Amino acid sequence: MNNPYGYINGRVRMMRTALVESRALDEAASTVNYQEFLRQISETPLREDLGDATAQGAGLGQLDEALSRNYLRSVAHLRSIATGQPAREIEALLLRYDLQNVKTLVRGVLTGRQADDIVAGLIPAGTIPWPVLQGAAQSADVPSLAQTLSVAGGKIGQILRAAVAGGASSLLDLEVALDQGYYRAVLAGVRGTNVRRYFTREIDIRNLLIARQLRGGAPNARYFIPGGRDVTESDFLRIAGGDNSVSAQDLQAVTEAVDLGTAEAIARRLLDEASRNVAMADALGPGVALDYLRRKEQEIARMRLIGRAKYYGLSKDELAKELEGA
Repeated sequence: MNNPYGYINGRVRMMRTALVESRALDEAASTVNYQEFLRQISETPLREDLGDATAQGAGLGQLDEALSRNYLRSVAHLRSIATGQPAREIEALLLRYDLQNVKTLVRGVLTGRQADDIVAGLIPAGTIPWPVLQGAAQSADVPSLAQTLSVAGGKIGQILRAAVAGGASSLLDLEVALDQGYYRAVLAGVRGTNVRRYFTREIDIRNLLIARQLRGGAPNARYFIPGGRDVTESDFLRIAGGDNSVSAQDLQAVTEAVDLGTAEAIARRLLDEASRNVAMADALGPGVALDYLRRKEQEIARMRLIGRAKYYGLSKDELAKELEGA
Protein backbone atom coordinates (compact mmCIF):
# COMPACT_ATOMS: atom_id res chain seq x y z
CA MET A 1 0.00 0.00 0.00
CA ASN A 2 1.34 3.41 -0.92
CA ASN A 3 2.27 5.75 1.91
CA PRO A 4 -0.52 8.40 2.04
CA TYR A 5 2.04 11.08 2.77
CA GLY A 6 3.54 10.57 -0.68
CA TYR A 7 0.48 12.24 -2.23
CA ILE A 8 -0.05 14.77 0.59
CA ASN A 9 3.55 15.91 0.67
CA GLY A 10 3.57 16.32 -3.12
CA ARG A 11 0.62 18.70 -2.74
CA VAL A 12 2.23 20.50 0.21
CA ARG A 13 5.41 21.04 -1.82
CA MET A 14 3.23 22.64 -4.52
CA MET A 15 1.69 24.88 -1.83
CA ARG A 16 5.18 25.85 -0.73
CA THR A 17 5.87 27.31 -4.18
CA ALA A 18 3.05 29.81 -3.50
CA LEU A 19 4.81 31.21 -0.42
CA VAL A 20 6.20 34.72 -0.80
CA GLU A 21 9.87 34.43 -1.76
CA SER A 22 12.60 36.00 0.40
CA ARG A 23 13.40 38.38 -2.44
CA ALA A 24 9.82 39.65 -2.54
CA LEU A 25 9.82 40.10 1.26
CA ASP A 26 13.04 42.12 1.01
CA GLU A 27 11.52 44.27 -1.74
CA ALA A 28 8.40 44.86 0.37
CA ALA A 29 10.61 45.89 3.30
CA SER A 30 12.52 48.31 1.05
CA THR A 31 9.47 50.20 -0.22
CA VAL A 32 9.34 53.91 0.58
CA ASN A 33 5.81 54.10 1.98
CA TYR A 34 2.61 52.14 2.73
CA GLN A 35 1.08 52.62 -0.72
CA GLU A 36 4.23 51.36 -2.38
CA PHE A 37 4.22 48.39 0.01
CA LEU A 38 0.67 47.53 -1.06
CA ARG A 39 1.64 47.80 -4.71
CA GLN A 40 4.60 45.53 -4.11
CA ILE A 41 2.66 42.77 -2.34
CA SER A 42 -0.01 42.98 -5.06
CA GLU A 43 2.59 41.30 -7.26
CA THR A 44 3.02 38.33 -4.89
CA PRO A 45 0.83 35.23 -4.37
CA LEU A 46 -1.01 37.24 -1.68
CA ARG A 47 -2.71 39.37 -4.34
CA GLU A 48 -5.91 37.31 -4.68
CA ASP A 49 -6.70 37.81 -0.99
CA LEU A 50 -5.89 41.51 -0.68
CA GLY A 51 -9.43 42.66 -1.51
CA ASP A 52 -10.27 45.96 0.21
CA ALA A 53 -6.74 46.30 1.60
CA THR A 54 -5.69 48.15 -1.56
CA ALA A 55 -8.80 50.37 -1.79
CA GLN A 56 -8.42 54.11 -1.31
CA GLY A 57 -8.51 54.98 2.37
CA ALA A 58 -7.99 51.41 3.54
CA GLY A 59 -5.77 50.91 6.60
CA LEU A 60 -4.19 48.25 8.72
CA GLY A 61 -7.53 46.67 9.59
CA GLN A 62 -8.13 45.77 5.95
CA LEU A 63 -4.54 44.53 5.61
CA ASP A 64 -4.94 42.29 8.68
CA GLU A 65 -8.17 40.89 7.26
CA ALA A 66 -6.47 40.17 3.92
CA LEU A 67 -3.52 38.41 5.52
CA SER A 68 -5.81 36.43 7.82
CA ARG A 69 -7.92 35.40 4.82
CA ASN A 70 -4.84 34.16 2.99
CA TYR A 71 -3.62 32.28 6.08
CA LEU A 72 -6.99 30.64 6.71
CA ARG A 73 -7.31 29.60 3.05
CA SER A 74 -3.88 27.95 3.15
CA VAL A 75 -4.69 25.99 6.30
CA ALA A 76 -8.09 24.96 4.91
CA HIS A 77 -6.39 23.71 1.75
CA LEU A 78 -3.92 21.67 3.80
CA ARG A 79 -6.77 20.11 5.77
CA SER A 80 -8.67 19.29 2.59
CA ILE A 81 -5.93 17.08 1.15
CA ALA A 82 -5.39 14.87 4.23
CA THR A 83 -7.52 11.93 5.34
CA GLY A 84 -7.16 9.10 7.87
CA GLN A 85 -4.13 9.07 10.18
CA PRO A 86 -2.38 11.93 8.28
CA ALA A 87 -5.46 14.10 8.88
CA ARG A 88 -5.30 13.34 12.60
CA GLU A 89 -1.59 14.17 12.70
CA ILE A 90 -2.11 17.44 10.84
CA GLU A 91 -4.89 18.33 13.29
CA ALA A 92 -2.36 17.71 16.08
CA LEU A 93 0.06 20.11 14.35
CA LEU A 94 -2.71 22.72 14.13
CA LEU A 95 -3.06 22.65 17.94
CA ARG A 96 -0.08 25.02 17.87
CA TYR A 97 -2.39 27.80 16.72
CA ASP A 98 -4.93 26.97 19.41
CA LEU A 99 -2.12 27.32 21.96
CA GLN A 100 -0.98 30.66 20.55
CA ASN A 101 -4.54 31.98 20.34
CA VAL A 102 -5.46 30.96 23.88
CA LYS A 103 -2.25 32.55 25.18
CA THR A 104 -3.14 35.74 23.29
CA LEU A 105 -6.59 35.69 24.87
CA VAL A 106 -5.17 35.12 28.37
CA ARG A 107 -2.64 37.95 28.01
CA GLY A 108 -5.26 40.30 26.58
CA VAL A 109 -7.85 39.60 29.28
CA LEU A 110 -5.28 39.76 32.11
CA THR A 111 -4.02 43.17 30.92
CA GLY A 112 -7.48 44.57 30.24
CA ARG A 113 -7.08 45.09 26.50
CA GLN A 114 -10.05 45.90 24.30
CA ALA A 115 -11.68 42.92 22.57
CA ASP A 116 -10.92 44.33 19.09
CA ASP A 117 -7.23 44.62 19.97
CA ILE A 118 -7.17 41.04 21.25
CA VAL A 119 -8.89 39.70 18.12
CA ALA A 120 -6.34 41.54 15.93
CA GLY A 121 -3.60 39.42 17.52
CA LEU A 122 -5.30 36.07 16.93
CA ILE A 123 -4.29 33.64 14.18
CA PRO A 124 -7.18 32.41 12.00
CA ALA A 125 -6.02 28.81 12.03
CA GLY A 126 -6.11 25.92 14.49
CA THR A 127 -9.09 23.86 15.54
CA ILE A 128 -11.06 26.37 17.65
CA PRO A 129 -13.85 27.97 15.58
CA TRP A 130 -13.19 31.64 14.80
CA PRO A 131 -16.53 32.86 16.26
CA VAL A 132 -15.64 31.13 19.55
CA LEU A 133 -12.31 32.97 19.68
CA GLN A 134 -14.02 36.28 18.89
CA GLY A 135 -16.58 35.67 21.62
CA ALA A 136 -13.90 34.64 24.12
CA ALA A 137 -12.08 37.95 23.51
CA GLN A 138 -15.08 39.66 25.19
CA SER A 139 -14.42 37.86 28.50
CA ALA A 140 -14.24 40.05 31.59
CA ASP A 141 -11.68 37.87 33.39
CA VAL A 142 -9.68 34.67 33.01
CA PRO A 143 -12.18 32.39 34.84
CA SER A 144 -14.96 33.47 32.45
CA LEU A 145 -12.57 33.07 29.51
CA ALA A 146 -11.78 29.52 30.68
CA GLN A 147 -15.49 28.80 31.08
CA THR A 148 -16.19 29.96 27.51
CA LEU A 149 -13.35 27.92 26.02
CA SER A 150 -14.10 24.80 28.07
CA VAL A 151 -17.18 24.18 25.91
CA ALA A 152 -15.95 24.83 22.34
CA GLY A 153 -12.27 25.56 22.83
CA GLY A 154 -11.01 22.08 21.99
CA LYS A 155 -8.17 20.44 23.90
CA ILE A 156 -6.39 23.69 24.68
CA GLY A 157 -9.59 25.23 26.03
CA GLN A 158 -10.01 22.25 28.33
CA ILE A 159 -6.40 22.58 29.49
CA LEU A 160 -7.00 26.24 30.37
CA ARG A 161 -10.14 25.31 32.28
CA ALA A 162 -8.24 22.67 34.29
CA ALA A 163 -5.39 25.10 35.02
CA VAL A 164 -7.76 27.78 36.32
CA ALA A 165 -9.67 25.22 38.38
CA GLY A 166 -6.32 24.12 39.81
CA GLY A 167 -5.56 27.62 41.04
CA ALA A 168 -3.33 29.03 38.27
CA SER A 169 -3.82 32.78 38.02
CA SER A 170 -0.56 34.52 37.08
CA LEU A 171 0.44 34.84 33.42
CA LEU A 172 3.45 32.55 33.86
CA ASP A 173 1.45 29.89 35.71
CA LEU A 174 -1.23 29.89 33.02
CA GLU A 175 1.17 29.91 30.06
CA VAL A 176 3.30 27.08 31.42
CA ALA A 177 0.19 25.02 32.24
CA LEU A 178 -0.97 25.54 28.64
CA ASP A 179 2.47 24.55 27.32
CA GLN A 180 2.58 21.41 29.46
CA GLY A 181 -0.89 20.33 28.31
CA TYR A 182 -0.19 21.21 24.69
CA TYR A 183 3.00 19.17 24.47
CA ARG A 184 1.32 16.19 26.14
CA ALA A 185 -1.44 16.35 23.53
CA VAL A 186 0.76 16.85 20.51
CA LEU A 187 3.23 14.10 21.46
CA ALA A 188 0.26 11.76 21.87
CA GLY A 189 -1.12 12.79 18.48
CA VAL A 190 1.91 12.43 16.19
CA ARG A 191 3.63 9.13 15.48
CA GLY A 192 6.46 9.99 13.08
CA THR A 193 9.94 9.74 14.65
CA ASN A 194 11.25 12.86 12.92
CA VAL A 195 8.32 15.05 13.91
CA ARG A 196 8.47 13.80 17.49
CA ARG A 197 12.19 14.65 17.52
CA TYR A 198 11.30 18.18 16.37
CA PHE A 199 8.88 18.59 19.26
CA THR A 200 11.38 17.29 21.82
CA ARG A 201 13.74 19.97 20.49
CA GLU A 202 11.02 22.59 20.83
CA ILE A 203 10.32 21.50 24.43
CA ASP A 204 14.03 21.81 25.30
CA ILE A 205 14.12 25.34 23.90
CA ARG A 206 10.89 26.33 25.65
CA ASN A 207 12.32 25.05 28.94
CA LEU A 208 15.46 27.14 28.45
CA LEU A 209 13.38 30.27 27.81
CA ILE A 210 11.24 29.64 30.89
CA ALA A 211 14.38 29.07 32.98
CA ARG A 212 15.69 32.42 31.73
CA GLN A 213 12.44 34.07 32.84
CA LEU A 214 12.80 32.58 36.31
CA ARG A 215 16.28 33.95 36.94
CA GLY A 216 16.43 36.30 39.87
CA GLY A 217 13.75 34.40 41.73
CA ALA A 218 13.45 31.00 43.38
CA PRO A 219 13.76 28.18 40.75
CA ASN A 220 10.66 26.00 40.79
CA ALA A 221 10.28 22.61 39.09
CA ARG A 222 6.55 23.12 38.54
CA TYR A 223 7.43 25.28 35.54
CA PHE A 224 9.40 22.49 33.86
CA ILE A 225 7.84 20.92 30.74
CA PRO A 226 8.45 17.14 30.50
CA GLY A 227 9.13 15.51 27.12
CA GLY A 228 12.37 17.13 25.96
CA ARG A 229 15.60 15.33 25.15
CA ASP A 230 18.60 17.47 26.10
CA VAL A 231 17.32 19.58 29.02
CA THR A 232 16.42 17.62 32.16
CA GLU A 233 14.52 18.94 35.16
CA SER A 234 17.79 19.31 37.09
CA ASP A 235 19.28 21.20 34.11
CA PHE A 236 16.23 23.45 34.13
CA LEU A 237 16.59 24.29 37.84
CA ARG A 238 20.35 24.85 37.47
CA ILE A 239 19.88 27.21 34.48
CA ALA A 240 17.07 29.06 36.29
CA GLY A 241 19.58 29.57 39.08
CA GLY A 242 22.03 31.32 36.73
CA ASP A 243 24.21 28.55 35.27
CA ASN A 244 24.56 28.80 31.46
CA SER A 245 25.99 25.37 30.64
CA VAL A 246 23.92 22.99 28.48
CA SER A 247 24.90 19.51 27.28
CA ALA A 248 23.79 20.32 23.70
CA GLN A 249 26.28 23.00 22.64
CA ASP A 250 24.03 24.64 20.05
CA LEU A 251 21.52 25.43 22.80
CA GLN A 252 24.09 27.35 24.82
CA ALA A 253 23.46 30.51 22.80
CA VAL A 254 19.95 30.65 24.30
CA THR A 255 21.25 30.57 27.88
CA GLU A 256 24.09 33.01 27.17
CA ALA A 257 22.06 35.63 25.24
CA VAL A 258 22.35 39.14 26.69
CA ASP A 259 18.61 39.44 27.32
CA LEU A 260 15.40 37.45 26.98
CA GLY A 261 14.44 39.12 23.68
CA THR A 262 17.73 38.07 22.10
CA ALA A 263 17.31 34.57 23.55
CA GLU A 264 13.85 34.31 21.95
CA ALA A 265 15.22 35.42 18.55
CA ILE A 266 17.97 32.77 18.78
CA ALA A 267 15.37 30.18 19.76
CA ARG A 268 13.29 30.99 16.68
CA ARG A 269 16.31 30.55 14.42
CA LEU A 270 17.12 27.18 16.01
CA LEU A 271 13.54 26.02 15.48
CA ASP A 272 13.55 27.25 11.88
CA GLU A 273 16.61 25.09 11.29
CA ALA A 274 15.02 22.10 13.05
CA SER A 275 11.86 22.53 10.98
CA ARG A 276 13.81 22.56 7.69
CA ASN A 277 15.76 19.49 8.78
CA VAL A 278 12.67 17.49 9.63
CA ALA A 279 11.08 18.42 6.28
CA MET A 280 14.12 17.01 4.45
CA ALA A 281 14.31 13.89 6.61
CA ASP A 282 10.59 13.15 6.64
CA ALA A 283 9.66 12.74 2.96
CA LEU A 284 6.97 10.17 3.86
CA GLY A 285 5.73 11.71 7.11
CA PRO A 286 4.13 14.89 8.52
CA GLY A 287 7.41 16.82 8.71
CA VAL A 288 6.81 18.46 5.33
CA ALA A 289 3.45 19.81 6.53
CA LEU A 290 5.01 20.98 9.81
CA ASP A 291 7.69 22.91 7.93
CA TYR A 292 5.10 24.43 5.56
CA LEU A 293 2.94 25.67 8.45
CA ARG A 294 5.95 27.25 10.15
CA ARG A 295 7.01 29.00 6.92
CA LYS A 296 3.48 30.25 6.29
CA GLU A 297 3.18 31.55 9.85
CA GLN A 298 6.44 33.47 9.48
CA GLU A 299 5.43 34.87 6.09
CA ILE A 300 2.21 36.33 7.49
CA ALA A 301 3.91 37.62 10.66
CA ARG A 302 6.60 39.39 8.64
CA MET A 303 4.05 40.91 6.27
CA ARG A 304 2.12 42.29 9.24
CA LEU A 305 5.31 43.81 10.68
CA ILE A 306 6.37 45.35 7.37
CA GLY A 307 2.88 46.71 6.76
CA ARG A 308 2.82 48.40 10.18
CA ALA A 309 6.33 49.77 9.71
CA LYS A 310 5.35 51.35 6.39
CA TYR A 311 2.02 52.62 7.70
CA TYR A 312 3.64 54.37 10.68
CA GLY A 313 6.78 55.45 8.79
CA LEU A 314 9.39 53.47 10.77
CA SER A 315 13.00 53.79 9.62
CA LYS A 316 14.86 50.96 7.87
CA ASP A 317 16.88 50.30 11.02
CA GLU A 318 13.77 50.12 13.19
CA LEU A 319 12.10 47.73 10.75
CA ALA A 320 15.23 45.57 10.53
CA LYS A 321 15.26 45.27 14.32
CA GLU A 322 11.59 44.28 14.36
CA LEU A 323 12.12 41.66 11.64
CA GLU A 324 15.16 40.25 13.41
CA GLY A 325 12.98 39.48 16.41
CA ALA A 326 10.14 38.01 14.33
